[in-house]
Amino acid sequence: MKLKLPKLLIKKSSEGKDKDVIDSVVDVEPVKPIVSPERLRLSVVRGDAKLLETYALYEPWAYAYITEDLATGTVNYVVYEIGLTPQEESVYKNIVDYIMWELEPPKIPIEDVREYISRFARRAIRLFQLRLGRTPGLSWSKIGYYIERNIIGYGPIDPLMRDPNIEDISCNGPGIPVYVWHRRYEYLPTSVVFRTSQELDEFVVKLAHLAGKHISVAYPVLDAIIPGGHRVAATFQKEISTKGSTFTIRKFKEDPITIVDLVNYGTISPEIAAYFWLAMDFKMTTLILGVTGAGKTSTLNALANLLRPTYKIVTIEDTPELRLPQENWVQLTGRPSYLVSGVSEIKLYDLVKISLRYRPDVVIVGEVRGEEAYVLFQAIATGHSGITTLHAEDIDAAVKRLTSPPMNIPNTYIPLVNMALVIKRVTKLDETGRPRPVRRVTNIWEIEDYGKYKELASWDPVRDRFKVNLKESLIVERVARMKGLDIGEVIEDIIKRKSIIDYLVATGRRSYKEIATYVYNYYHKPSEVLKEIGFKEG
Repeated sequence: MKLKLPKLLIKKSSEGKDKDVIDSVVDVEPVKPIVSPERLRLSVVRGDAKLLETYALYEPWAYAYITEDLATGTVNYVVYEIGLTPQEESVYKNIVDYIMWELEPPKIPIEDVREYISRFARRAIRLFQLRLGRTPGLSWSKIGYYIERNIIGYGPIDPLMRDPNIEDISCNGPGIPVYVWHRRYEYLPTSVVFRTSQELDEFVVKLAHLAGKHISVAYPVLDAIIPGGHRVAATFQKEISTKGSTFTIRKFKEDPITIVDLVNYGTISPEIAAYFWLAMDFKMTTLILGVTGAGKTSTLNALANLLRPTYKIVTIEDTPELRLPQENWVQLTGRPSYLVSGVSEIKLYDLVKISLRYRPDVVIVGEVRGEEAYVLFQAIATGHSGITTLHAEDIDAAVKRLTSPPMNIPNTYIPLVNMALVIKRVTKLDETGRPRPVRRVTNIWEIEDYGKYKELASWDPVRDRFKVNLKESLIVERVARMKGLDIGEVIEDIIKRKSIIDYLVATGRRSYKEIATYVYNYYHKPSEVLKEIGFKEG
């Protein structure tokens, strides 16, 4: 069925970023489901694969299927989509043509180009619905899904972008399956494949346009933020990557992992969560250690949410990943060098220096790698508190990195850090006996002096439990001196905080805004909070 469209006007080309982004967004590939339901069903029925798990990505049109190849034992991530019928395909193409021809660049600058396109696409679908009237066998919902997937979304990887279990999406070249980092299975090959170099090149250019950046043979590297706060790194063609264009998208969580999530996941115990809460309350300088992908930034965000609402916080990051409920919060981000325009680079070092002009109570640096570490320690030495992450597997390795070039922290500055913790990815058997990756804070140290570190807590891998010794805690002792209390009274305060954590876990209150409410109320009216949760003294 061919719909007769109104006379279309060819638009004059327009210079400007908005037009470039619109052109890249509406440049879509032919719509085809990645894996047909029939093909997947046949594979499972005839015994080639075992279905491990399934869940909806965009119900009822797209699902994730985790399958195990029985011949090789490989676990795969299959995107299962319901395809368009020939009639729906015809209508879909007409709507796409209409959008491509009729969509005008915005007359005034707008912040969200994708929302502008989304509104126009919805109007276009309604227009076609009115013109076609009742059409049996035509699913407008399905057509709307593919319009959203290919025009407003991310095309073939759009289902992957919708999966909250996926943290990372990477493509290593044309003809190679796209890989994802799945929270329960680690890296998995998917059914998504960019078949040709041209298809992948065009997709990488589209990512660059969505980020408002440029990538080409002359400038073949991209490091940027795309809509939704996701971080993308990409290379173009074979200029620096031998297999062709590549990209990696590190997905950003709008609803970040919280301290309650860490308890629910078993990453920490409620007692450790309460100890962290006390440490944040009294601005204890903290170092979070771990390898790439261990969960350092998520842990940093969870701890920062426990800071008092009266503190002024400055965060410094390469890319904005932190989400805090505090209003008195300044978020600073670095800027790369743009040789084309001649604009100079702004490094974390520069941002840490300028952050001190804001009179912060707490300076949070997303990750220290170079000379910014020295400035941060200078700030801590002058009375500010600091929280940061560092690539290291234990406290000894962390101190060696800090005291070596390019950080060059003097040995006498190491005791300025009050505590350090390391988070690791470990393997644990699930209820079916299958090994699954999990994250655990395996060790917590309190720093007494250079080379003198006291292990406060450790994780027992056999029992999957945490051993904690609060009675010998240097931080508990320090808080007791600051408040004029004895150690037993401070430990009683930790028990109260633990009861609040237990209550939040039991009642399913896990969002950072919900947790902020209880944290704030405990600071301002603790008796009311303890009464609400049913805490009994003694």
